[in-house]
Amino acid sequence: MGSAKSSSGKTAGICEHGLHWLKAASPEPGERVCALEYLNRYVAPRRVDRLDRRGTELYLVFDSGEKLECCCETCGESHGDDPGFTDDIKDVALGRRALRFRLEDKSGHLVVWFARGDHLHLHRNALVRFHPPRRSRTRPTRSVRPAHTPPATE
Repeated sequence: MGSAKSSSGKTAGICEHGLHWLKAASPEPGERVCALEYLNRYVAPRRVDRLDRRGTELYLVFDSGEKLECCCETCGESHGDDPGFTDDIKDVALGRRALRFRLEDKSGHLVVWFARGDHLHLHRNALVRFHPPRRSRTRPTRSVRPAHTPPATE
């Protein structure tokens, strides 16, 4: 059996960038976006708030809550345990606004453009591994402060 095709001729689950569609990533019901489109629509021009390390994985954490893994342009893996790798990323990205995310035509690598023309080259795996934070865009958030009334003493 063949795979389902969309009107563009691409596989139904893959966008024109060769990336999978993200589930429930868009605030518009029924709209599909890939990781690259999501980053350009909903993350740019957000500020890189901090770097987060989970084991050997290193992430850019934006002030909107999204995390983008810093995958080495050469090998495609994260090197959060390498101080030189971490320092290079910190120097370019920390505290800066990511203005645009772009896939290089020849290499297929992700380039994150910051103000003043600075940019960060990451492996395509950063897009493949990207997942938007789990939060409801349709329901407003609620804040609850439960009150406790101690039982009456006799």
